[in-house]
Amino acid sequence: MADHLVVTTLDEPSHVYEMHGGEKVAQWKCLVRRNNLAGPWEAVECSWLPPGGASGVHLHSRTEQFDFVVSGTGVMTIDGVDHQVTAGDLVTTCLGTRHGIRNTGPDDLVWLVVEVTGPGMAPGVTGRPGPVRAEVVPLREVREVAALDYLAGPLRRARVIHTGPDEVVELVADEQEHVLFALAGTGTATAGTTDVPLRRGVSVGVPHRGRARLRGGPGGLEFFVVSLAVPGGAR
Repeated sequence: MADHLVVTTLDEPSHVYEMHGGEKVAQWKCLVRRNNLAGPWEAVECSWLPPGGASGVHLHSRTEQFDFVVSGTGVMTIDGVDHQVTAGDLVTTCLGTRHGIRNTGPDDLVWLVVEVTGPGMAPGVTGRPGPVRAEVVPLREVREVAALDYLAGPLRRARVIHTGPDEVVELVADEQEHVLFALAGTGTATAGTTDVPLRRGVSVGVPHRGRARLRGGPGGLEFFVVSLAVPGGAR
């Protein structure tokens, strides 16, 4: 699968009325889902809320989740406690967590939802026993989060990566698959003979046994990337 990439843009999103019992009309676009990749992803999605809009509080009873705020400001309610969130923040959601989000700013609130099959439900993929944590992490500041510090399932890490002009970062999907989302700047993702232009809002999935070379454009490239363990024997 060395030449295979899963490429999606934010064009033609769907409209979602009262998301999770919330308020106003949201927009939504699925970027990748488990039938595109080998690992136990549920889906990676992008959601938008207009000013004053909300995605209602709901229970995570079978999936774990990372939420990454792309732009805007809001309040994420986690188990009854309100947390201010802004661009660059990562929210960790473990099994049994109730959460919802509200746009409190003057612009659209845009965030990525990385939802995966929960621990004990993903055959062949083990996390670690012990406590899990649902909280807000300033990912743009810390640059990298080890998922097993917060969750117990197949997610392994989330990163915000900056490349300079012509700087190259390689993503190799040997024991882990990767999904990236371009946040700013321009660049190119290359797999074999395939070149994919990158700009804000372009998502690229790197399936198991594939690889992608990411090269920053004239002004560099900033992107979010999340990695997930693939069960042994996956094809």
